[in-house]
Amino acid sequence: MRDVAVVAYCRTAIAKARRGALNETHGISMAAHVLREVVYKAGLTPQEVEDVVLGCGLPEGATGHNVARNAALFAGFGSQVPGFTINRYCGSGLNAASIVANRIAAGEMQIGVAGGVESISLVQFNLNLNHFVYEPLQKKVPAVWWTMIQTADYVADQYNISREDQDRYVVESQKRVAEAQKAGKFAEEITPFDTVMAVKDKESGETNRMKVTLSEDEGPRPGTTMEALSALEPVNTGGTITPGNASQLSDGAAAVVMMDAELAAQRNLPILGLFRGMQLGAVAPKEMSIAVAPAVSRLMKRHQLTQDMIDLWELHEAFAVTTLYNQAELKTPWDITNVNGGAIALGHPYGMSGIRYLGSTLLELGRRDTHRAIIGVCTAGGMATAAYLER
Repeated sequence: MRDVAVVAYCRTAIAKARRGALNETHGISMAAHVLREVVYKAGLTPQEVEDVVLGCGLPEGATGHNVARNAALFAGFGSQVPGFTINRYCGSGLNAASIVANRIAAGEMQIGVAGGVESISLVQFNLNLNHFVYEPLQKKVPAVWWTMIQTADYVADQYNISREDQDRYVVESQKRVAEAQKAGKFAEEITPFDTVMAVKDKESGETNRMKVTLSEDEGPRPGTTMEALSALEPVNTGGTITPGNASQLSDGAAAVVMMDAELAAQRNLPILGLFRGMQLGAVAPKEMSIAVAPAVSRLMKRHQLTQDMIDLWELHEAFAVTTLYNQAELKTPWDITNVNGGAIALGHPYGMSGIRYLGSTLLELGRRDTHRAIIGVCTAGGMATAAYLER
């Protein structure tokens, strides 16, 4: 099996769904932007790419009709470059990377692009719900159709994770995001994007369109306090999940170039790190948040890793309760877990997030001159995806 190198990574800044700069940006345009830019950063030509695999949590409408193939065409890759769109909800991006990595490791190709895209603005609020629920399964496993907030409330209650602990975690996470932003860490990975957004006038109710350049993440709230968070009402009566301790609905896209590591070295390309492997976990759908722990445990067993061998941990912030549960279960040291904050502050475009974790974690390993990292992402339906990276 061949080693698989990540030689370039980029992303759009993350925009607030419906209210942000990408609220009218088609998924093809968004994905094509990062495809084009990441290949340029890698020092390759688009014609060298042998496959494009994009993850997307909601692959319909503006991100439907095989958005990977269409984005590659729009990016100018040419008709000879194929594309493949996959959906495992929040795990879609990491699964896309795994598919590309496996084909390279098996010797089926040498160069591929993996990415993720989500337009929550244009898709989530216009979903095709015709026959969405299948009643025979719903009667057996009703939580398959629970909202993610319902699953998070269930986990918080089941495992005694208090609202106070969740909010306290968010204050620290927002602080870490603010520090990373100030240090220019996110600017290193963001490629500015010129687009057109819709802006509604509050007084007249009229909607106008304006040209904008999205170059910074829109979600962070650096002044977040316990007082402000505690004033928020729970989404569900009797629950502990609020808009302040849940990831933000967001739009965005990200991509990485993956290569046969030997070829990348021969061509003197800047290797960010190696994609060593991925494993999955699954639990009851109502406990969606806790699936990260078994996925990570399976990954570590597969690669004969012990906790002291890991230099960085990235545990998805679908909700504060998600990270708190899995961090405690896996006993990851807080000082090397989610060191630059996470999706509660930055936002969570479902299909994009796994790729963002992959790229940003490799960059952070490089900054720290350390060697091994593990990423864990929970996924709707009671699943999780975990990946092992090395440099």
